[in-house]
Amino acid sequence: MSLGLVTVGEGRAAVIERLGKFRVVLGPGRHFVVPFIDSVRVRVDLGEQILSAPPRPVGTGDGKEVDVGFEIVFAVTDPQLATYAIANPTLAIEQLTRTALRQEAGLTTAERAVTAPGELHRTVWTVLHDTTGRWGVAVKELKLSVRPPAAPGTPSTAQEWY
Repeated sequence: MSLGLVTVGEGRAAVIERLGKFRVVLGPGRHFVVPFIDSVRVRVDLGEQILSAPPRPVGTGDGKEVDVGFEIVFAVTDPQLATYAIANPTLAIEQLTRTALRQEAGLTTAERAVTAPGELHRTVWTVLHDTTGRWGVAVKELKLSVRPPAAPGTPSTAQEWY
C-alpha cells in the first residue's frame, strides 16, 4: 500500500483493517484507502487450490493398517471468514481430513477399506463439507487413495537406491 492506493489482482481479494479491526473486503481493481489508518491484513487467492498428501499408514478396526493418501480441491468463498475464523485454512483442511480418515478407518476392517473405499470417502466428504463452510472455504473435490501397506520384506524406493 502506497499513499492510500491498494491494487488487488484478478482472482484475489484483500481484507482491509482499520486500526486493527475488520473494515471491508476489496475485490479486483484499484482502491483508495486512508493511509496509515487502513491496512491490508491479507490478500486471499479465490481460485481453486489443490492440497495433496502422500499415503500414510492408518490403523483399522481389525488391528491392521492401510495406506491412505488424498487430494482435495478447494476454494475460498468468503475471504473475511477464511481470515478470521481459521488461522491457516490449508493446514486446517489437511488436519481435519487426516482426523476424519483415522476415525472412520478405525471403525472398519482393512479389507473393507481397500475394496470399498466409498464409505471412507462419503464420511470424510461430509465432515469436510460441513466444517469448511463455516470457515469460508468450499471443498469442491476429494480423491482418496486407499491401498494395503507394502509387504514387510519389500524395500521402499529410498532403500533400493541407498
